[in-house]
Amino acid sequence: MRRSLTLWISKLWRPHAEHIQSLIARSVSEPRELQQARTYLHELKFEQSIEEVDDATDLLYFMHRVSYPAESHLEMKVGEFLSKCAPQVCGQHILAIGKRIQEEPGSGPLWSRVVFERGWFTSSVVAMLSTMTLEEHLTLCASYWHSLLPTPQSRCGRQLVSGSFVAVSTRLAALTAQRIEGCGDNRPCAVCLCAKLGIFLRGDTFAELRAVTLSITREMLSAAQVLEVANVLATRRSAETANSEWLVALQEALCRRRTGEVEAAHAVGLLHSMAVLNETTLSEMFEDLLLQLLPGMSQDEILKCCESLSTLSGTAPRIRTELHRTLCTMAVAGAKGKNFVDKAVPWRLRCLSMVAPQEAGKLLGRFEENIQDAEASLSPSDTRDLIRAMRSLRVFPPRAVTLCKASYLANPLQSFNQQDAVYMMYAGARTGESATSAFFKEVVNRFTTVRKFDRRKSGPHQTSVLTAELLEMVLQALQIAKGRSLLDDARVYAVLRRTLEQLQREGSLSTEANIRLLRLLAGLNVGNASLPTVLLTNVSRALTSLTSADVRELCEVLVALKSRDVLMFRALLEHLGRCGPDRTSLTAIAVAARKLKFVTYFQQSGLLQNLTSLEGWSVSDIVLIAATCSENRRAGFLALPGADVLAQAQAEDLTTLDLFLIISIVADARKQLLSMASALSKRQPLGANDLEAEDALRAIVNVVDDKDALAAVCRSATSALQAMDENMLMRTLEAVRRAPELPNVFFRVVGRCVLRLANSMTADNAIQWLELYVKHSIRDDSVGKALLSKARTRSSNCADLTDKSIRKAAAMYGKSYALHCKLKKNKEKPEWRSFEVG
Repeated sequence: MRRSLTLWISKLWRPHAEHIQSLIARSVSEPRELQQARTYLHELKFEQSIEEVDDATDLLYFMHRVSYPAESHLEMKVGEFLSKCAPQVCGQHILAIGKRIQEEPGSGPLWSRVVFERGWFTSSVVAMLSTMTLEEHLTLCASYWHSLLPTPQSRCGRQLVSGSFVAVSTRLAALTAQRIEGCGDNRPCAVCLCAKLGIFLRGDTFAELRAVTLSITREMLSAAQVLEVANVLATRRSAETANSEWLVALQEALCRRRTGEVEAAHAVGLLHSMAVLNETTLSEMFEDLLLQLLPGMSQDEILKCCESLSTLSGTAPRIRTELHRTLCTMAVAGAKGKNFVDKAVPWRLRCLSMVAPQEAGKLLGRFEENIQDAEASLSPSDTRDLIRAMRSLRVFPPRAVTLCKASYLANPLQSFNQQDAVYMMYAGARTGESATSAFFKEVVNRFTTVRKFDRRKSGPHQTSVLTAELLEMVLQALQIAKGRSLLDDARVYAVLRRTLEQLQREGSLSTEANIRLLRLLAGLNVGNASLPTVLLTNVSRALTSLTSADVRELCEVLVALKSRDVLMFRALLEHLGRCGPDRTSLTAIAVAARKLKFVTYFQQSGLLQNLTSLEGWSVSDIVLIAATCSENRRAGFLALPGADVLAQAQAEDLTTLDLFLIISIVADARKQLLSMASALSKRQPLGANDLEAEDALRAIVNVVDDKDALAAVCRSATSALQAMDENMLMRTLEAVRRAPELPNVFFRVVGRCVLRLANSMTADNAIQWLELYVKHSIRDDSVGKALLSKARTRSSNCADLTDKSIRKAAAMYGKSYALHCKLKKNKEKPEWRSFEVG
């Protein structure tokens, strides 16, 4: 907890401040203390407690800490007090407020309403800013803008941006631009500071500041400052800093420098930052500069250049060609030597795998053939290069992998980082290592151990060591090696969970990456829902950006995870309803609804309201949607143009599921119905998750008059019929009662469900099923006796017809008929008489 500025507050306010501080401190262990703090502030006698500007700012700080209601009467009093004391408010007060905002970004809207958006601040802001240094000025503005405008990790802004806030921000941005322009030779340093602080440059509000900043960037920044700004942009990854425009200006700035001033490290560093930000706009001048610097590049710089170009696919064709030529020339020269397994081969392999995969594949083949010396060994750096090259090429020659394994195990723990452990884990899995092997266990142990060394090397402010791609590799390796049990290891799970949360905070996880990770977790059948929950939360925040392909992938993942997240599913339905789903999205969400038992939500969503035509739809898509929507909606759906393909469908062209669903939704075309049922009788039964009980019931209703067709339906829907509940069982009974003859397969299939529910169903329902069995003379003793036992619990006052049915069933199943012993027969009522005494 940040202590109040007790050295500057008045004696009148001090006891109140100390009491509120104590309540906030105690709220850590007892949350009710926070409510007491709010009550204390509500009952505070403002005029008798506040007498200085510092008192008022301290009170505002406490109001945020205790979550005091916004735009309250107390807030209005503080605002009026500060307006009266405006001549006393100086730059140091505003700087203190800026520090408060920096420590508590969520308090930005409160400070904006009470201080920054007031007229007295606007009129005196020039004088107050002039008392600050440039760094203080920029830090204050950055803190204020960051607290109110959207961040890369947030779904929206922290508040609805008001017109007064826009006006204040525009004013501050203009004053900041004037301040930077007036810095003379320090203007480049001011631009670097803007980058470090993440000063917003996007939008009309910051138009003047953006123009000044980019102009200074192009004309005045040195090569070292260009690299500094590029690294900062890549680290922050903020969309609001106008990365695209800034990176174009940085390229121009670097190209304007004199030849001797620009080194290869500067150009390669800028290219790397562009790759991190996925900025594909490379100017011809910058490509010329890279070509000019290429001959003097070190191995590390060439490698970094290749890594960047592999990310920026389709860019800089000339530099790619020149890198390919240079690396191939070096490979040919190395091949002429006596020992082909030299130290430069792994490095060349890694570079070529990113810019010329075909040539790299040939080089890797020759490298594998020339590994003959049993004592050959690789250094840690060569091991890193070789294992990454094999991963890029998706080729893992056994001898090369064995060489990497030996090097990995022979060198100390500190020689390899966590990324290396991931690559070794993946390579081991691809070459047949099981999760129970000694090597795989050692790699997993290092994977969870070397993290502390990585953190010491990278520092506390470094981004996550593992990327989304590396996380995918870990899960793929566990899947290949059948290492699902390793996810139960607390150390492995903790590393994955921390990495996911870190990537989420950085905004480094794309929607596609989230869905791919979810699919891998589903394949591993993870028992702990913590990891999937984090990923699903990320996806739910980006629903508005989902494409049709993303929706299909997400639905498949939800089914694979067996996710019963109602809120997530309904949010997805709402998103599709707003954007107007296409055929791909509709069929994907319909399949998910059926698999996850969310059909009711699909029917309530109204996704089909704006559908006007089924032209171009396949029979499978039409029957799927028709079987999933409600009965009222189904009639309108099947009347749309294009639905006539159902009448032309041939049984041999349809899957078993499509055949069954056509039978369940088409009731009028009797000839087609019987033809489909005949074809269905020759197919294998459907699985338990393929059909809904409602589908089976509709199909039974449509073919109940035909014994053979009904037999085919029952045989195909065995799994769905045997999983019915009592309500659905009785609806099935109502559907078949009017049938003149029922096939034996109906009783074989449904009998298991009846037997399962016999003890729990009501006596009336049991009697109805018993009557059906007796009517059709079904001698299934297990079902009949179970129903008879339940029926005997019926009251002795049952109708004669029911009594006869029970007696007939008792005779059929060889069970004596008697009422349940717990039931008592009605006793005769005594006759009361009165006697008069005469």
